[in-house]
Amino acid sequence: MAETPIFTRVRTICAADIDELGHVNNVVWLRFVVAVGHAHTAAVGLGERFHESHRATWVVRRHWIDYLRPALDGERIEEATWVSDLRGARCVRATEFRRLADGEVLVRAESLWAFVDRATQRPRRMPAEVFERFAVIDA
Repeated sequence: MAETPIFTRVRTICAADIDELGHVNNVVWLRFVVAVGHAHTAAVGLGERFHESHRATWVVRRHWIDYLRPALDGERIEEATWVSDLRGARCVRATEFRRLADGEVLVRAESLWAFVDRATQRPRRMPAEVFERFAVIDA
């Protein structure tokens, strides 16, 4: 089981993340959701080597995103993600972004991921290592 079920890291918003309205673009938030999920997976030892050895990968089936407050150029945010459901070939991952300066929640997301065979691109039951490395929490 993962030692820290909630994975966190800090990101500084840069000019390339900002849209014509002066805040982080919605598509960029989606990119952040995917990136922090991949970082969490790698942090628990299920990175590219694991995926290559099992000839499998993760693909997103669905995202739900609530955009609550804007983030601006230069702001530092905390990215947090955790697994809230894990069974068969599916994983539900929750993600939350907070502004470090005041702790305000900026974005909440939930993503449905499928573990798929790289050759067939069909869902495949996750190996035991996945269940051993991820703690499932409902936070």
